[in-house]
Amino acid sequence: MTRQVEAHHYCGHQNEEMRQCLIYDSPEANARLIGLEYIVSENLFMTLPDEEKRLWHSHEYEVKSGLLVMPGIPGPIERRDLELVCKTYGKVYHFWQVDKGDSLPLGLPQLMMAFTRDGQVNNELVQGCGKRLGVDYEKERENREYMRGPEHGIHPLANGGGKGLKTVLREVDLPNDQPPSATRVFV
Repeated sequence: MTRQVEAHHYCGHQNEEMRQCLIYDSPEANARLIGLEYIVSENLFMTLPDEEKRLWHSHEYEVKSGLLVMPGIPGPIERRDLELVCKTYGKVYHFWQVDKGDSLPLGLPQLMMAFTRDGQVNNELVQGCGKRLGVDYEKERENREYMRGPEHGIHPLANGGGKGLKTVLREVDLPNDQPPSATRVFV
């Protein structure tokens, strides 16, 4: 939660159970592609192995808090889609650490989590976005109070199981009976 960036999602529907989104750092023509998100229904999320569920975050807070917006989409249409998104889970990887000032996508992709409660978001970032996009986040929050999250509640293993996660890259040597091209693997 110490690193937060503005993220603009452009999503396509694989089917009713899954969306896939490209994430850019702005809505401008020169925006940088910084990551991707897979969004799945609660039903599909429940089929994942438990160790995988920790890598996914719920969308209920992002939607109900007003932080997730669809600029340029009429309110009734936006709310109808957000009613569905409020019940979903997402898995996000950022490839480009723009908040570090990197001019290229350097290092390992980073698994990102989402805001899950009040007090986590950088208010300056939110206010800046709201001003540029013409969004009143408090009004959005009020308009979405009626929305409901996952039917079975937020799964206890989602959102990192309530703990932070750290991705670690390590190099391992394989047994010598492997072909030369496969003697080193990153896991």
